[in-house]
Amino acid sequence: MQSARLKIIVPCLALVGVVWFFRGPIENHIRLTATLNNTAPEPEGVSEMIARAADPHAALMAAWNSGKIVQREVALQELRNRLHNDEPLPADVNALLLSGAFDPDMNIREAVFGLLQSRHHPALLALAAGQLHDVDPAVRLLGLLQFKLAPAAAGVPVVASLLDDPDLSVVSISVKYLETWSGEKFGVKLSDAVPVENQTNGLLELPAPGVANIKAAMAKAKAWWSQHQNEYPPVKLELPAEAMMRPQPLSAGNFQARTLDGQPVKLADYRGKVVLLNFWTTWCTACATEIPELVALQKKHVHDLGIIGVSLDFVPDDDGSLGGDEGGQKLPAGSGKAAALAAIRAKVVRLVAARNISYPVILDETDAIGGQFNGGELPTTVIVDANGNVRRRFIGARSLEVFEAMIQDAAQNPSARATTQDPHLALTR
Repeated sequence: MQSARLKIIVPCLALVGVVWFFRGPIENHIRLTATLNNTAPEPEGVSEMIARAADPHAALMAAWNSGKIVQREVALQELRNRLHNDEPLPADVNALLLSGAFDPDMNIREAVFGLLQSRHHPALLALAAGQLHDVDPAVRLLGLLQFKLAPAAAGVPVVASLLDDPDLSVVSISVKYLETWSGEKFGVKLSDAVPVENQTNGLLELPAPGVANIKAAMAKAKAWWSQHQNEYPPVKLELPAEAMMRPQPLSAGNFQARTLDGQPVKLADYRGKVVLLNFWTTWCTACATEIPELVALQKKHVHDLGIIGVSLDFVPDDDGSLGGDEGGQKLPAGSGKAAALAAIRAKVVRLVAARNISYPVILDETDAIGGQFNGGELPTTVIVDANGNVRRRFIGARSLEVFEAMIQDAAQNPSARATTQDPHLALTR
């Protein structure tokens, strides 16, 4: 009997010893696996996983390659913190940055260009030029801003092509840069492109005097360009092969919830059409600004577009307050939580009725959907194509015309990066 017991006890003790000895690596592996598989992790948890990993760089790249929005954004933040400008870029990091310049997540693009700029990356201007024909004016502005310190020979032909841009903010900065390179004064002020709220529709728009100044300066810049165009031959900017390749699809995954009127909603049920997810709250001014645009968008695209509004009104702020106001109501516990939820639900229902919102609206009580798409900075919009892949994710309101252009773009199959047709700019491999 004693011999039989020893045969059981000794291996068990040995196993316990092995587990105890390797408890650190085992814990790190469990943490890594759980974090990468989590559809809505806390960003702090992703950072902690990377920091505590035996190989932080490998963990960082695993987070980037997870195909999940929060993990990828944290990975890029950690990369920014860990890179030193005096060190050469590892090959995998360089490839990450080149592909990230065309990422569907605008947060990623902005962070990538910050890193490229700080390192004076040789592909910076080529990657920036690749943004200049995007349907989103915010993307075009991002590309344009990278030309601020470019030499005149490279900057003038590229920026002059933006004088006919439909967005006057893009035009005003283009004119300002041309002033710098040419030494001429076209009469534009950056303050002309500062939007103010339209008291009728709530949209942020350029004031009439600013619009007039920009258009007058644009005419002068065009006249100068027509006279000096021959002095600036077309620019050839070489895009690295990694940036020209088709990006990996970023799956939107799935979620299921119930709308304010109790109807079940599954993201997967929308396969076959473009879907726009809009994260908002009743107290967000910018959110209120774009709701009429979304209502109009849904009316114009009843059959080929699904819009889902996701209210984050019940998600507490960093200080634990509801309602978005500093010092507001704290999220209560117990029975008080149910009462607070009922009150907020009633508030959201009232606003939906007052704004004539025709598309389904979900009250995201646990931040499960908001966490999945990192929707906490408001308003956040995510556009998903018919195959269930994220084609755009961005923060801030957009006009009806821009939304329509984005929807049309998402309805097309993504293809390899094409060279631009601008006669003054050739993107080559």
